[in-house]
Amino acid sequence: MFSVGRKLYVYGGWNSENQFTNTIRYDLDTNEWYDPDIYNETPRWNHCGIMVEAIPSWKYFIFGGETGDFPEGGPRNFGSFTNSACFLDIETMRWSNIFLEDSGDEGKATVPSAREYSAMAYDQKDSRLLLFGGWSNGWLNDLYSLNVSKITGPPYAVTEIIPALGQLSGNVPVILKGCGFKDANIKVFFTCGKTPVDAPSKMSIEVAGTFISETEVSCVSPSYEAFGPKDSIVQLSIQGGDLTTTWCPFTYFMNTRAYKSLAYGPGLLHEGSVGHPTEFIIQARNDLGENRKSGRDNFQVKITKVSDGSEVANELIDKDNGQYIVKYQVDDESEVKIEILFEDDKGKMVPVRGSPYHAAFNSKSAANFNNLTGPAMAKFIQGGLEEIHSYIVETTKGAQTKDKNIQDVKVLISVKDYVESVFNME
Repeated sequence: MFSVGRKLYVYGGWNSENQFTNTIRYDLDTNEWYDPDIYNETPRWNHCGIMVEAIPSWKYFIFGGETGDFPEGGPRNFGSFTNSACFLDIETMRWSNIFLEDSGDEGKATVPSAREYSAMAYDQKDSRLLLFGGWSNGWLNDLYSLNVSKITGPPYAVTEIIPALGQLSGNVPVILKGCGFKDANIKVFFTCGKTPVDAPSKMSIEVAGTFISETEVSCVSPSYEAFGPKDSIVQLSIQGGDLTTTWCPFTYFMNTRAYKSLAYGPGLLHEGSVGHPTEFIIQARNDLGENRKSGRDNFQVKITKVSDGSEVANELIDKDNGQYIVKYQVDDESEVKIEILFEDDKGKMVPVRGSPYHAAFNSKSAANFNNLTGPAMAKFIQGGLEEIHSYIVETTKGAQTKDKNIQDVKVLISVKDYVESVFNME
């Protein structure tokens, strides 16, 4: 029997007719028994067990005992002694086996012999179970220990990382959330892959953690250029202790580049409507010219009137997909200057491609000229395609047919990529 909160649990056992593998529960508040359908693999009785405080979920360990499978209603015979071990995770209420192995030390048995009626204790400092004595056709007087640190984990755990992604060059401030944190030599490890590790390896990069509270630690993500834009697993260690058995995934992406990123939309054109909201989109792009698929880039937008230098308020919205919407409104006929800056991996604010932009607003334009799907954008796209066509014609005059075809294909591919990536059109 063991307890969790205001509930008592009874596992296993036997009577004159049956052997049991289930766990039944007694609620101290309602005074009722309940069978939650929690089963172990084999029936077991006369075993020893102990509840262990572990983070983030307590564990109930059992070892040995007697086991057997007898037909219902048949004669009750003696069972067989066992030296198997398992544990119940209290949060998930699921049993898991512990596979015991000899260390290989010649002449030294490291796995206890099969037995029942043993005594069990837990050494919290070294995360080990202590097993003493028991019965196996005679009383035993031996002592064994089993390290279960991989199951119980250290007295601290991580549960969440914010944000869960960052640029390849690193230097992204992140917050690790969890429990049991202490202000003492915190090390955070980013390990390449999707599988947690028991100890740091050559695929792990270590950074210093800063204690915030018992539930929060901060750090700065390391550069991952040695591995590339891949997934990583984040774990931590405190005071040289074991790595957390819990972990958080962290994804690296190729750095956003200002000279590859661009902006488009009615808020950057010269036929805006006075007194109505307008907008434009910033598209973040990486070193390969690919559209970014996540947000959290640091863009800054400053809009000023050309006539007097006064600033126009704007709102920048991160859509968390690589696009950023900028909204603003001009209430009188005027021309504005739009500066779009991006914080690069060295912490410098640099202009995106095409910045600064200029837009103009007048009272003759209809309100729908400020819409992304309005006539101003349609006119702008059509004019841009005509300019590209003229460029193709001019640059291929006098060229050989073969060279001309190659040039046409190259330019048309560029146009297709540009239209698809920027305007999301096919």
